[in-house]
Amino acid sequence: MNPSRLVAGAAALVVIAAIPLMLPERAAPEAPFAPIELVEVPTGAIEYRPFGSFSRGGKVDAPEPVTREIRAFEIMKYQVSREQYAACIAAGACSEVSSSHGGVPQTRVNWQDARDFAEWYSGVTGRTWRLPTAMEWQHAAAERYADATVDPGDLDPGEQMLANYRSGVLLRGAARPALRPTGSFGVNSRGLVDIASNVWEWTNTCMERGTLNDDGSIAESEPYCWVRIAGGMHRAAIVDIVRDASVGGCAVGLPPDHLGFRLVRARH
Repeated sequence: MNPSRLVAGAAALVVIAAIPLMLPERAAPEAPFAPIELVEVPTGAIEYRPFGSFSRGGKVDAPEPVTREIRAFEIMKYQVSREQYAACIAAGACSEVSSSHGGVPQTRVNWQDARDFAEWYSGVTGRTWRLPTAMEWQHAAAERYADATVDPGDLDPGEQMLANYRSGVLLRGAARPALRPTGSFGVNSRGLVDIASNVWEWTNTCMERGTLNDDGSIAESEPYCWVRIAGGMHRAAIVDIVRDASVGGCAVGLPPDHLGFRLVRARH
């Protein structure tokens, strides 16, 4: 072989090797539905009453509210819909649950179902999504937040339970338990649709149990994390595996009509 040709071929290989290998860019994942609308909830203070089972001097009692500042966060404008949840089921990331017709919030989901959806949607979008805390939910609910806890006074535990039950009934007013289309309960001052409606929303906050000081402040408490707080027309404490609390699984107060959820998008 001609030596000059060998030299020329070797030089060409060197030039080719010096050219960087251009691989096609990997496409960013896309959600199988339109982008979720968010509402910015500004930093602000709330009067938060810890929720759970407390005693003072050996008697059932309720803790006094405490002032808490909540940092700004972004939360879904609407509750997760049946169509959105169905996409998670189709991807094999969410459990199949009882379905409902289109145009309504996804209900009959337990706390883990909501967590599974958040994890799946985080992977799809590349952003972190999570359930709100009970304090964040209260702050987002704004004027629609209602506390059904009754000052126990000299009531015995049974009377206290009945008083809280009656308070929950009053807060619900004439609202019917039938599942209604998205938007049926209007928009609150923050711009959130259907918050504090007859679809209670899971939060990531555990029920608490503990003892109180004489002034009603918490002396000792511990989380009771197989029961989670859900927000709706009033707060409820629901066993985390329950999908339909109307037939059982409500640990404190009047049970919710329906269980659904909306998510917070974590900030980077």
